[in-house]
Amino acid sequence: MSHNPYAAPASIDGTAGITDSGRDELVGRSIRFAAAMVDGLLVCAILIPIGIATGYNDRNEADQFRFLEEIAMLMLGEIVWLGLNGYLLGTRGQTVGKMLTKIRIVDARTGSHLPFVRVYVYRSLWLIPIVLLAFLIPGMIGDLLISLAWLGDKMSIFGKERRCLHDFIAGSKVVRFIQPPPIPA
Repeated sequence: MSHNPYAAPASIDGTAGITDSGRDELVGRSIRFAAAMVDGLLVCAILIPIGIATGYNDRNEADQFRFLEEIAMLMLGEIVWLGLNGYLLGTRGQTVGKMLTKIRIVDARTGSHLPFVRVYVYRSLWLIPIVLLAFLIPGMIGDLLISLAWLGDKMSIFGKERRCLHDFIAGSKVVRFIQPPPIPA
């Protein structure tokens, strides 16, 4: 074959052909929920035994845990989640749950692969400042602040665009994963 100077440039990150070609189909809420459940259950399968072995679960039920211990468990949960999903997020825009349900995270405007910072930091860590602020507010008001932020994030999926607040923050959308056609040699 001859070289076509008008052809789109080939990608070096393995995502060639994975762009918004008009074929992207927004994912339904139930499929996104199923993917999130798989991801959550995987993290729980690792964290619950750690919590039992360290006695954290017992202290947590008795409200005897310390602030630093709670922060450490939150960080451990994030490390476990990132350990399970980090590579897939960075290379494919998927978590384990999204891979199993054949969906992926893409740029909302172009449909292309998102950089890791946008797919992870903007989508997953946006709630941290609110959580830290809530720790400074004593009692139920802090818990209410976190709950309202989390609920607002999840409820926005019922809009016309089917995007959570974290999708708007990251400029992302979740679509069905359509395997690109093989690139001819």
